[in-house]
Amino acid sequence: MNTNDMIEIVEINIKGASFDEAEKVIRSVFTSMSFSERVSFWVYRHKENYFVKKMMRLFGIASLMNVWVAKDKNDEICGTTGLYTCCKDEEEAIWLSWFCVAPNKRGQGIGKRLIEFSIEKAKEHNKKYFRLYTSNDPNEATAQILYEKYGFVKTREVKHKTWVEINRELKL
Repeated sequence: MNTNDMIEIVEINIKGASFDEAEKVIRSVFTSMSFSERVSFWVYRHKENYFVKKMMRLFGIASLMNVWVAKDKNDEICGTTGLYTCCKDEEEAIWLSWFCVAPNKRGQGIGKRLIEFSIEKAKEHNKKYFRLYTSNDPNEATAQILYEKYGFVKTREVKHKTWVEINRELKL
């Protein structure tokens, strides 16, 4: 039995301890987050609040959906994934959020399981595209290979002062 067979993907309660653990994994992977990315953890926890919903729309987020984690046989969170929609394209697309694998768990097929799971969940929303944004950060290099393997094509690159944002999409 390989390590990948011992991985379970489960939806988490955004107000529970598992979300705190998932946030730690995400922060260990994405060490250079923007202010809006850092705030998104709080927003996820309060996404049902009327005022938070209004603020999300002001910042271009139509809805924050589910968050899932990959857990190993010891119930340790070793990866995360989620879905959301943007106001600008909510009729045609769903977006990938917080897709990552803990650095000490890479190379075990967890990312493959998570991306396949994410694609299947995205298809359930009957959108035309599954989109994501990533960067040229060397920490995300393996993810770029995975995205390409699963058919996510580059649609845009935006150069910032110290990094490049890469947008990708998969036709569903």
